Amino acid sequence: MATMGLKYCAWAKMKEETKAAPPTYFTGKVIGKAVSTNLTVTNAEAELAADDMIAEYVREFSSANLAMEVDNIDLADQAQLYGAKYENEELQHFADDNAPYGGIGGYQVLLIHGVRKYRSWVFPKAKAAVPDWTGTTKGSSITLGTQPINLKIVSPSYGPWYRVQEFATEAAAQAYVDSKLNVGEWRQINIQVNGTPPEGSTLSSGVVYVPAGEDFALEIAGTPTALYDNGEEKASAAQDGKYTLSTVSADHDIAVIF
Repeated sequence: MATMGLKYCAWAKMKEETKAAPPTYFTGKVIGKAVSTNLTVTNAEAELAADDMIAEYVREFSSANLAMEVDNIDLADQAQLYGAKYENEELQHFADDNAPYGGIGGYQVLLIHGVRKYRSWVFPKAKAAVPDWTGTTKGSSITLGTQPINLKIVSPSYGPWYRVQEFATEAAAQAYVDSKLNVGEWRQINIQVNGTPPEGSTLSSGVVYVPAGEDFALEIAGTPTALYDNGEEKASAAQDGKYTLSTVSADHDIAVIF
């Protein structure tokens, strides 16, 4: 596996946490372009010695520290992240600020056996701390700075403390993070191709993710024998080699038959 890149940094303030379901979030947002991440995990360990040997050994997740760098975080977003105050375009930190719990996520770009993949990651429960910062005067060369983020990762009351999933497309990787952190609504288009498409066609089976409310055009490049959309025959709706969905508001299962 080769790591080829790191993208996206989405965060959402936690809305509700129960012992019966994963945490829910207020509307999340992208707070910066990812530069780097470093995860350090702390485990609780215990061992029992008996008969001059280790009879029992326990190792469990305790917490983790996530150190990130992004290109920039707006002052208003910093106030949300750190539980500070933003007033009259000024960020104000007080001694009794208490940062809220929230979820944070992004995705990596990987090359696995010559195939590009996208690995999304989400930490459902994290709390940020105001980072140290340094500055330097302008010299003979230009140095571009970044914005650090330090977060304590803990286990939520329900569900995993760390979620990871791989996808074939970047849109699907972003959709995963967005859906987990309530950043935006995405709709799933599940495409199934039966038979042999015309020569030169790029049509293939797979899942495509579309932002809710946007249009989606399926390139068919030929005349299918039948086309079903959520069980309804729609071959007549295909025009000029395309089947178009306007302002997508729901998931679609599309079957194209040649």
